[in-house]
Parts: sequence; structure tokens; C-alpha cells
Amino acid sequence: RLHCALILAQAGFAGFEILSRITLDQGAGKFAFSFYRNCVATVVLAIGAYLFERRKWRTLTLVVTINLFFLSLAGVTLNQVLYLAGLEYTSPVFASAMRNTTPVLTFILAWIFRLEVVRLKRVDGVAKVIGCLLGILGSIFLSVYRGPIVIQSTFKFPNVKEKGDKGFYKQVHIQFIGLLDDMVPAKTIGSIYLILSCLAFSVFLIFQAKLLLKFEAPISCAAFMCLFSTTQFSSLFFLFEPENSKWKITKSEIISIFYSGFIASGFVSGVQSWAIHQGGPVIVSTYQPLETTITAILGFFFLKETLYMGSILGGIIVILGLYMLIWGQSQHHKY
Repeated sequence: RLHCALILAQAGFAGFEILSRITLDQGAGKFAFSFYRNCVATVVLAIGAYLFERRKWRTLTLVVTINLFFLSLAGVTLNQVLYLAGLEYTSPVFASAMRNTTPVLTFILAWIFRLEVVRLKRVDGVAKVIGCLLGILGSIFLSVYRGPIVIQSTFKFPNVKEKGDKGFYKQVHIQFIGLLDDMVPAKTIGSIYLILSCLAFSVFLIFQAKLLLKFEAPISCAAFMCLFSTTQFSSLFFLFEPENSKWKITKSEIISIFYSGFIASGFVSGVQSWAIHQGGPVIVSTYQPLETTITAILGFFFLKETLYMGSILGGIIVILGLYMLIWGQSQHHKY
């Protein structure tokens, strides 16, 4: 049951990657899309929290509530908006491959905050360091190297805008407070957004683990954070996307919003929380590369994605680093 549930969860999130890309191409606003998505997720998770965790609500304090607000800012709001911004400039396969760096960044932050021990005189310590270096190297490789075409899709799904090379490798004019005024590849901008998204989620994972020791109700935590994120997204929406047209959603966007709320935020979060409780975080992390594979297959058929040597090699390096890190952590716990 555990392995089947994790496979379904990764397949579900891969579908979210594709639908999000399609929705953004159709002109949906990042903040509006995330706002509606988290409204749906709040309802789904609140029902789950009431059914399974309502007896634990008495341990909810003001301090825990404040912590949940700031956790939602990092793990939900910043994570989602940076991820969608990165996805808009790149592709679902590329974004999915970048997400594999999250465990590496989480480990580095945990080591900085002295929550993780690295003993370089032992094999497990060396494996952790090599895994981190491979993860960083792979993400850089993904960002800067293109290489030749390996697989070029000839499929074209009806009513779906083709991304192609024009969007992925086009030059974008960037201005930043007088310090930067230049043409930058869209892929580079997207990579920066995606790394920042992974970093925000890594910070969230570290501090969430501490919070769950005080309030042992993961579904309730997720529900509160999605609720808080709706207020945060509404504020960001009025600041950065004030056009009224961005609030309007089409029928296809409604499908994406409900899918994202029910599956990506509801089902996947619930399965991962349950799987961590049943088998530990290591088993959950090992299934992450499966999502990248499924996303590549779906993108090939639905988005006419072209796979380049750089994306494949970079993704492989990141995945090797991930498994090296996981192996090192598993060996560490044996001593």
C-alpha cells in the first residue's frame, strides 16, 4: 500500500506540472491561480483535519498559530509563486528536475543550523558531502548547458500552446535597481526562480519538523497554512497583478485549479505525511525522481517537449546526488 500510494502521489503531482504550464500559457495570473488553488486546498484539508485530528486541536496555541503563519509564507506562498514563475520561463520537465535539489538544500540548511551531523572520517559523512556537491553541480549543469537534441516530440495536443525553443531559450530584458540592465536567457531566469522556490521549501521543511513536535497534527497544520496563504496571495495579487481580468477564470482554468487543490495540495500532501509516518522521510524522498520521469513522458505527448542532452545529464546528476545523500543518511542511522 505504501509504495502504491507514493507512486500515485508522484503521478498526481506530475499532472499538476503539466496543467500548470498549460494554464500559465493561457494567460492565467500566478497569484490568482495560487489563490484559488489554496482556497480549494484549505477546504479539502480542513475536512481531513476535522475527521482525523480534531481531538488534537486543543494543543493549538497563539505561538503555534503565529509560527504557522510564517511557515505558510515560506513553504506555501513564496514556494508556489517562485515555482510558477520559474515554470513560466522554463518547462515542466526542467522544473521537475530542479525540484530534486530540495533534499540537498534541506540537508545543507540543517547542517548550517546544526540539526544534521556530518562526520567526514566516516563513509556516510563523505557520501552526504558528495551527494550535496552532485546536487549543486547538477542544478548548475541544468541552468547553463543545453547540448544537442536527444528526443524531439512530434505530438501536439489540441488547444495547447506549444512551448518550444522560442520560449525556453529566448533572451529576456532584465532591469534591477540600476545594477543590472541586460538581455538574459529565459532559462537562466527560470533557474533562479526555481532554486529560490526549493530554498523556501527547504526552510519550511526544517522549521515544520520543529513545529510538529509542539502541535502533532500535520493535516491541520497544512490546512491552516493554506488558509493563511490565501490572505497572503490576495495581498500580493493586488500589489503585482491589479488587473481585474486576472481574477476571471475560464473552464479549463477551473479544472486546473480544482486538480491543483485536490491533488497537488490535498492528496499529495496527505499521502506524503502518512508515508513519512509509516516508512520515514527517506522512502518518500526516493520516489521524487519518479515524478520527473512521469513529467517528461506527459510533456512529450501533451506539450511537444524537446529533450536536450543538458536537461537529461543535469537531471541524472541531481538524482545521483539525491540518492547519494539518502544513502549517507540511512548509513548514518545504522551507527
